[in-house]
Amino acid sequence: MLFSRIVRVGAIVAALAVAGWLLAQSQPPSKQYVVLLKRGPKWVAGKPAGEQALGNHGRYLQEQMTKGALQLAGPFLDDSGGLILYNARDEAEVRAIAEHDPGVVDGILAVESIRPFHLAFDAASGKSPFSAAK
Repeated sequence: MLFSRIVRVGAIVAALAVAGWLLAQSQPPSKQYVVLLKRGPKWVAGKPAGEQALGNHGRYLQEQMTKGALQLAGPFLDDSGGLILYNARDEAEVRAIAEHDPGVVDGILAVESIRPFHLAFDAASGKSPFSAAK
């Protein structure tokens, strides 16, 4: 009886692992894109980014991070805009995410450019194309 349960649990775990692998294979691999934001037409002149009405923008970025789409983001120190690094299937997906950002929708920010990106060096993980082979 115990052996039978162990075998059933093992079979379920194996089936779930195979299903997860098949699902991962059926979805296109995620790529990275840099989105550069600039001041939009409704940016209030004379006010730094911290005083602009960007609360909904911040909450939207938090939501994208929770979903796994946003990898990193932050403003430029001269208040000219900001940079967002997204994970997505393609540029169209990133453009849709960026254009639905409340900061962009409200005109406080504007999308300046979207560029495909490849992370070659990563200090957090130690990733580098020049790492010594061991």
